[in-house]
Amino acid sequence: MADGAQRIGHQLALQLACISARWLTAPAFERPVEVMGLRFAAPLGIAAGFDRFGRLGRRAGALGLGFNEIGSIDLGATVRLSAQALRPGTARLGINLSLTPDISLGALRVGLARVWPLADYLTLNLIGPGSAALLGAELRPRLRQLLAAVRSEQQRLDRPERRVPLAVKLRCLPGQVPLALAELLLELGYDGLLAAHDPGPPATRQRYRAWQDAAQQAQACAQIEQLRQLCSGQMALLSVGGIQSAEHLDARLAAGAELVQVHSVLLHGWPWNAQRLLAS
Repeated sequence: MADGAQRIGHQLALQLACISARWLTAPAFERPVEVMGLRFAAPLGIAAGFDRFGRLGRRAGALGLGFNEIGSIDLGATVRLSAQALRPGTARLGINLSLTPDISLGALRVGLARVWPLADYLTLNLIGPGSAALLGAELRPRLRQLLAAVRSEQQRLDRPERRVPLAVKLRCLPGQVPLALAELLLELGYDGLLAAHDPGPPATRQRYRAWQDAAQQAQACAQIEQLRQLCSGQMALLSVGGIQSAEHLDARLAAGAELVQVHSVLLHGWPWNAQRLLAS
């Protein structure tokens, strides 16, 4: 019953966001940032999982958001992307892709070639159930092989007039800051690391309230600071998990995140309230 209520709540929040984007105009204020070679109208955007197949897509800019990361989806499921995802809008569009141990290099290349023209940037998701095995010691060589193959495809597909940056989403929890994996991404030349500070899913109301604890927010900022010391100037840092106020957003940015994503605040508050997070 609880799962069903969550699904209904999620569908309602997404529908409200889509309706709002039709009649809201972009906010008068801007907080533009240059990250991974791209200009974002604001450092705040939507995390993967909220708008999985791109119904809102780039129209998230009308809500004051700088980007919308759709997915997570398997490389073979990109045909299910909503036509709305490809429509013009002021928000940058990221596509979050699941990376699993059993994907062949051929399928990887075909899938990347399919999504390359659609996205402003791509994120490889290493926190989903299907990809967790890649983080184990036995499959680290396979992880390196896949990450290197994606980088090779990036170099093959990019053009001087259009480059698609690559980021990787990693779990970042107390005592589990992924410094070794960050070093691997630096070695391979990735553009960004997305630190996920919440154990998730599901995005329950209990966990939403837990993030209102100042100590938990400070802990996430400390994790970003650790990554900044390693990555600063070489790889962009993105942060997701627990953002509910302008103060939370500003603290993550001050800690070293260059882009910040929200998810739960869109489910437990009105989607258009994202503008208040940027109004500081």
